[in-house]
Amino acid sequence: MLRSFVSQGLILSLSVFAVGCTTIPAPSGSSSKDTGQNNIGLNEATPSQTGKAPKDAAIVVAEPLPAPPIVVEIFPPPAPVSQPPVIEIFEQPKWYDALTHWHWADLQPALTSFKRSCKSFSKADPEANLNPNLPEYGRYDDWQPACDEALFVSNNSSSARQFFETEFEPTSLSTAEGETGLLTGYYEPEISVRKFPDNIYSEPVLAKPTNKDVLSLARADINAYSSRVIAYGKPIDVFFMQVQGSGRLKYTDGTSVRAAYAGNNGKRYKSIGKVLVDRGEMTLAQASKQAINDWMEREGPQATRQLMNENPRYIFFTEQAITPGEGPRGGMRVPLTDMGSIAVDRSYHPYGTLVWLETTLPQFGGDFRGQETGLLVSVQDTGNAIRGPLRGDLFFGSGDNAGDRAGVMKHPVKWTILVPKALAARLRTSS
Repeated sequence: MLRSFVSQGLILSLSVFAVGCTTIPAPSGSSSKDTGQNNIGLNEATPSQTGKAPKDAAIVVAEPLPAPPIVVEIFPPPAPVSQPPVIEIFEQPKWYDALTHWHWADLQPALTSFKRSCKSFSKADPEANLNPNLPEYGRYDDWQPACDEALFVSNNSSSARQFFETEFEPTSLSTAEGETGLLTGYYEPEISVRKFPDNIYSEPVLAKPTNKDVLSLARADINAYSSRVIAYGKPIDVFFMQVQGSGRLKYTDGTSVRAAYAGNNGKRYKSIGKVLVDRGEMTLAQASKQAINDWMEREGPQATRQLMNENPRYIFFTEQAITPGEGPRGGMRVPLTDMGSIAVDRSYHPYGTLVWLETTLPQFGGDFRGQETGLLVSVQDTGNAIRGPLRGDLFFGSGDNAGDRAGVMKHPVKWTILVPKALAARLRTSS
């Protein structure tokens, strides 16, 4: 995801140019270059009507919700995008034996993500097209038989493989420019937070303001007085959580909540990775989340703040309870699945559809070379910077390990679409 930037609860990508994303405000933390102390008051304060710090401002104590809601409601897929594709896609039937890595790939995550898509499909008009501009993906009732069968499939890779081979037919994709696209990665950060700010945990995680004037401020003008403070984290951590569009907050008492996307300030996203490349601080090949993080650590809080303020976009959050085994909700409004969900350009691929990817995946942080592999995923997210029929952003999961791998994920990819067999037969007849 990485990922574009957020709209409708989307998750964003880490790739420095693949984000259309977020921002960050407020105080500075400590570093080797700047050890100045923050002037923290002794009294508590509340958000102001202007969103700016009042004169003689006191400390703002975080006020997280005492009982974050558990999100269980299932929604139909959001309305399809109205614009038709601008690049012609060429499709060609394939057999499963022609899919490299298919027979030994772990398909359990894809089964889990597909079942979640089916719950959303069940809320849609069965006679409606997944996208009227993409008739090759059919109507929701074309997918319903496979959804019905999925309810009885055991959650293991061998059962999943048999199910997909029985219910779906593979179709390879290519364009006039070729058959290879680009795959990046995104993840859900887990960051340590505090209820009281200090010299290190100084960056507020803010709820969405109720004041429309405050909601439209640029990131440089947003601070702890702008809205309810959910928690305080390290500036670098909060910034990258905003880039991703959601995250997990871990308080000192051991409790954790999800900071889910709640809205943005309407400002255009500007990539700080591109800023550093344009300055000559790093090359395009070097640009990654880890490289940006290293630069921030090296240059100190003041330079970090100035760099982050280059991006006026700011993301607001809302608390949600964490359900084990479920990622944050993506653009489809269903929980994302580790290594089973992908963000795409919805002009070419509707939510809930299945994609087989042949690519290279990093096995650990810093593994830029990666390992050739294949995996099946469900289209369940999107992003403003994810553009084109062969462009994708893979959800790696939650936490540091997922982030380390997502941060170096930037490899070529070949796409194969899986469509229900009855639909595939009908499309062959009509063509």
